[in-house]
Amino acid sequence: MNTTKILTIAAAALILAGCAKSTSTDTNQDLRDYFEAWMAANYPDVIPDEHDIYLISETEGQGEPLIDQSYMYVRYNAADIEGNISYTTDEKVAKQLGTYAKGNYYGPIVVATDGLMTGLGYMVVGMNIGGSRKGIIPFWMNTYSVYDTQKEYFKKASSTTSVMYDLTLMDTIDDINKWEIDSLETHLTRVYKAKPDSLSYGYYYYQKTPPESEDEFPRDTTIYINYTGRLLNGQVFDTTIKDTAIVHGIYSTSKTYSPVSVTWGTEESKLEMNQSSLISGFAKALWNMHAFEKGRAYFISSLGYSYSGSGDQIPAYSPLDFEIELVEKPES
Repeated sequence: MNTTKILTIAAAALILAGCAKSTSTDTNQDLRDYFEAWMAANYPDVIPDEHDIYLISETEGQGEPLIDQSYMYVRYNAADIEGNISYTTDEKVAKQLGTYAKGNYYGPIVVATDGLMTGLGYMVVGMNIGGSRKGIIPFWMNTYSVYDTQKEYFKKASSTTSVMYDLTLMDTIDDINKWEIDSLETHLTRVYKAKPDSLSYGYYYYQKTPPESEDEFPRDTTIYINYTGRLLNGQVFDTTIKDTAIVHGIYSTSKTYSPVSVTWGTEESKLEMNQSSLISGFAKALWNMHAFEKGRAYFISSLGYSYSGSGDQIPAYSPLDFEIELVEKPES
C-alpha cells in the first residue's frame, strides 16, 4: 500500500474541508447581508425580536394563549420571503396556485409544539386562540437545533432558506387523545343523534347489517371485504369501490376496485390484507365482525396513523371512520 499517496490524499481532504468551512461562513454572511438589505428595503419598520424573528403583522385572538401546551391546531401558509407560497392548508389558496387536488385534505391541522422548527416555535409562543401572525424566520433560525445565543444560531446555520409564515391559531391542546375523543363523540352524536358507547378506549363501532352467523373464522381463513375510509369531515381517502373513488376524486387507473382479501390470524394484530399488516383500529373492527356483517368503525389516531398521518390525504392526529362489509369472494 502506498503510504505517501494516502497521506497526500488526507492532507488534500483537510485543506478542502478548511476551504469548505471558510466558504460556508462567507456564504452565510453574504446571505445574511442580502437578507437584511432585502428586509430594510421591503419592511423598513419591522425590527427583529430577541430571537431574530421578524413579526410583520398580528391579529390578537380572544382565546387562551399558547404558552406550554403540547399541541396546536392551526391553518397556515409557508412561503419564501417574497411571498411565493410553497405550502398551504387553505383550499382556496391551493386552487389559486394551481396545486389543488380533490383527494387531498385542506383545513386546520394538529402540530406538536415540540416538533416545530426553532424559529417558528419562538414566533408562535404567546399567540391567543383565534389570533393570527405573519412573520419571517431568517435562515439561521430555520433549524431544529437549540443554542444558547443568536450568534451560535448564525455560526452553525445549516439552512440557507428564510421562510415567511402566515399562521392562524384555531385551538390549543394539552391532551391529544382526549381532544380527539371529544371530536369523535361530538361527530358521532351529531350523526347518530345519541351519545356513543365506546367499545374500548378511543374506539367505536356501529353495526349496520347483522351477520348471517356468529361463528368465528378459523385461523388462516381468507375472507373478502369492501371498505371505505373517511376523515371526520366526510372526505374519502381510500376505498375498494370504484364509483365512490370517482365521486370523491381519488380514482386511480392503476388500482383495481374490487373486494380485497384478508387472511385471518390467531389475534387481531395478526390479520393481514393482501399480505400487509393493518392499522390497529381497522384490525380491531374486522376481528369482531362475522360473515357478511356490515358496520362502521371510528377510532382515534393512536389506532390509525398517529403523528405521521398518511400523505396529503390524512393529516397527523386524525380520527378515522371506516365503513366495512364482509362479502363473497369476487369472481376471477
